[in-house]
Amino acid sequence: MSEGSSSLGRMLALLDAYTHERYAWTVEDLAAHFGFTPSSTYRYVKELCQAGLLIRLPRGRYVIGARIVELEALIRETDPVTRASQPILRELAQETGCHVLLSNVYGEHLLNVAHEPGVEQLELTYLRGKSLPWFRGAPSLSVLAFWPRARVRRLFEQLHPDADEQAWDAMWAKLKAIRKAGYVISRAGLDPDVIGYGVPVMLEDDVIGTISLVCSQQRGEFLNGAALGAVLQQKSRELSARLQQAD
Repeated sequence: MSEGSSSLGRMLALLDAYTHERYAWTVEDLAAHFGFTPSSTYRYVKELCQAGLLIRLPRGRYVIGARIVELEALIRETDPVTRASQPILRELAQETGCHVLLSNVYGEHLLNVAHEPGVEQLELTYLRGKSLPWFRGAPSLSVLAFWPRARVRRLFEQLHPDADEQAWDAMWAKLKAIRKAGYVISRAGLDPDVIGYGVPVMLEDDVIGTISLVCSQQRGEFLNGAALGAVLQQKSRELSARLQQAD
């Protein structure tokens, strides 16, 4: 983000720097990361600290503040998508024995927001609160397959700047096949020895997220992928209908 953007936008952009891999930043590092002046960055950090969104640690490091925890609790209790999905996720977990995940799209990000455990003990990398990578794994592929081609192309080129035209054609052909089927099956796309089944969640023709089932590849050998895809599509339509009626 450039200095030409609004001050509010630049200030909020600082929060995008915080990830599971990098959760503590100095003002100097933030300024260098975003290309902002140190004085402007210090002012933004000060405002974020006053709002409780950041907190200062020793040696001039800043981490996410307690206000985020408060907002997280509020989301759990009031978010209409999460509330409408909980009974559906629970039913899917009980009926299939798989872990069930709900992921929401916001901007160019895909974030897991709810998780209903299955019968297996799986070490899953991407659970609630962790952004998912694009172009691999059932959640992201089921979203991308229903996005406009131009949007997917821009994101592909942004994330794979060295990819040639052949790589893009292969990816788009894969996504078109997923769209035609209505669901995706991904083997070891996110975690080894894990299989995922995903469908998009639509609201007024927009993809707002995805529902996915996750199990071990060993368990997946005894499951009917097409049948699971059909069940997921039905549950996705049910969730969309609930959201349409939500207050």
